[in-house]
Amino acid sequence: MSCEIIIRRAREGDAVQRAELIQMGLLSYQWDSFIYFLFQELTLECVLLGSAVLFIFCGAAPAGCALLLPAAAALVAAAVAVAHRALASAHAQRMRGEMFGLVAEARGPLRLGAPPGPVPIYTELQHCPPTQHDVHSKVVGTLSVSAYRAPGELALDHEVGWLHALAVHTQWRRRGVGRALAGAARRAAAGRGLRALEALTSDLQRPARALLHAQGWQCRGTYDRRLVGAALTLQLARLGLDLPHA
Repeated sequence: MSCEIIIRRAREGDAVQRAELIQMGLLSYQWDSFIYFLFQELTLECVLLGSAVLFIFCGAAPAGCALLLPAAAALVAAAVAVAHRALASAHAQRMRGEMFGLVAEARGPLRLGAPPGPVPIYTELQHCPPTQHDVHSKVVGTLSVSAYRAPGELALDHEVGWLHALAVHTQWRRRGVGRALAGAARRAAAGRGLRALEALTSDLQRPARALLHAQGWQCRGTYDRRLVGAALTLQLARLGLDLPHA
């Protein structure tokens, strides 16, 4: 048989592969995060202020003051790496209480990476036959839908789903896997009687935002998440999809 991808409901045995995919997805835009935070006004101001203090009050040479920039870059890189790993762990924990999870499972006769050319994608949410013994399978995409908690609210809204932890293996991107997962999540949520789906995307997740927009999701609003007081923020966009009109 040739390689194919099956979109199915997640099973308990998929937990490890799903967690690995989420961490890989977050790390894939670690460079973008590093550049974004390195050139924030707060970071540059700290470097300039530190250089001025060393030069004026400590008598440091200009070459020594210039070392503050690579030091700041190292500090930002370390902070981004720690934050992404913490986010990956948080998403993995949230999956334990999810309403439902979906995975994209690649199936083929050989233990190979993504083949060249298009790969057929099938959605089997009701019943997915087990993998045959002579067929290799690998989870290459995942997403999770949990009960939604509105900003400022304590109670969960079990009539609204929160879509999160959407991740696709780097070798399998640009093949329609993310689009198929999002479409299957919409159908599964409607089948559960949910009235809407919600999601949050940041400025660092523009591909995911574009994918959801292409699926009919609408922007509900934007706000800045404070990371270091009001001096360092990250803009988030809240997206929503009303299921009766999907």
